[in-house]
Amino acid sequence: MELKLATDNSKYLPKEAPLKNQFRIIVGSYEHNILCVSLDLSNEEIGPIFTPIFHFQAHSLSVRTLDASKKFLVSGSSDEHIRIYDMQNRTEMGNLLSHDGTITSLKFSKKSFEEDIINSEKLEQGKKLGTNTSDGKWLLSASEDKTITVWRTKDWEKFAVLKGHTKRINDIDIHPSNRVAISISDDHSIRLWNLMSMKKAGILKLKDYNQNGQYIRWLGLNNFVVGLTSKIIIYDISLAKVCYEIDTPKGSVIMHLEVENINEKDYVIVGLNNGSLLFYAVEQMRLTVDLDREYTEEDFKNLLPEFTLKGHPNRIKSFKYYKNTFSEYLISCSSDGKIICWDMKTRENVAQYETSERLNCLTVIDESIEKMKVSTQKLINEEEYTKSELEDELNSEDEAHYKKIMKGTQDKKRKRNKGGKNVNKKRKVEIEL
Repeated sequence: MELKLATDNSKYLPKEAPLKNQFRIIVGSYEHNILCVSLDLSNEEIGPIFTPIFHFQAHSLSVRTLDASKKFLVSGSSDEHIRIYDMQNRTEMGNLLSHDGTITSLKFSKKSFEEDIINSEKLEQGKKLGTNTSDGKWLLSASEDKTITVWRTKDWEKFAVLKGHTKRINDIDIHPSNRVAISISDDHSIRLWNLMSMKKAGILKLKDYNQNGQYIRWLGLNNFVVGLTSKIIIYDISLAKVCYEIDTPKGSVIMHLEVENINEKDYVIVGLNNGSLLFYAVEQMRLTVDLDREYTEEDFKNLLPEFTLKGHPNRIKSFKYYKNTFSEYLISCSSDGKIICWDMKTRENVAQYETSERLNCLTVIDESIEKMKVSTQKLINEEEYTKSELEDELNSEDEAHYKKIMKGTQDKKRKRNKGGKNVNKKRKVEIEL
């Protein structure tokens, strides 16, 4: 009698759980609290399932801004404190003290230019980096005290303090290359910062506008978007010129602004005080300026949003884009206490959660955050950065390009007097628009 050995033991092995369409939404409120809920959209028959993860008082005053990167969550408040949380272990790691005023914006650095941008043509066309691309090596914090602090997240050391604005800083953003940052202030100016040398790089003054800039975002490599009270401005940074303007509907106030690539199309998205989300297609905007051309009224015809989403009765305070293998989502929060999740493929409200608090800020993280294992393998000799080593990151090919960007001009020539001396030798870079 012949004996046969069973060779297929797969049926005895534990099966992996099916992949779930699930992610976590974190909000900060005027009531000093931070709330996290998990949203499960896996079962269409049952519908959306919200599961509370945590809810606690994080600050002594209202929570004004949030950002997340890898396992870190940071919150900024009117109490002048920045608190750090380990999302994997659900523990508070510490408190950062540097500012003497409300924390207005927190931004983690993105993945490096070389790691994240395989096809730079996408950025040249105005495309923004995808969701969840932060590398978390650096954190920038802005405040009402007119300063920006650069924190190194490896040891949370205060690496630099950037000074120059004369009034409160309303918003900041980091260039996709991680080499330049940009800020906007109530002093009616936009400032560029060289993150290689941690010094000022240029000034753009909002001379022709009677509204202060509230929000600022990079749009690809060579443009950025400014949100005023009721107007959107697109800048061509290489020429330091405004190349496009959009007026929002009469009586509206811009409450938040983001630039995202949704369904392979770029949008400038604004949330308004009436609860609407407006989506302006970047492909319909002029992103360059022809200095030899005379523009007509038709060139400045106001652009209408491609589509609008309306789910909140009151002003929108924040929103974030999130993409996974199932779909693309936009999650918004309002002072009415509601969190709404929009499916951007169908443009439908697929989930809604009532917090019973006046919400102020929002961020979104992966559901797998607590299961993530931090790799001990170092692909690059990283983290041991000094200021001199940061400057060495600039390769010769990109150096000239970024110097031009930070100076705000492409072909600016220095004037010389009859004796051959350079009269602009130590001239400060300041551009008035």
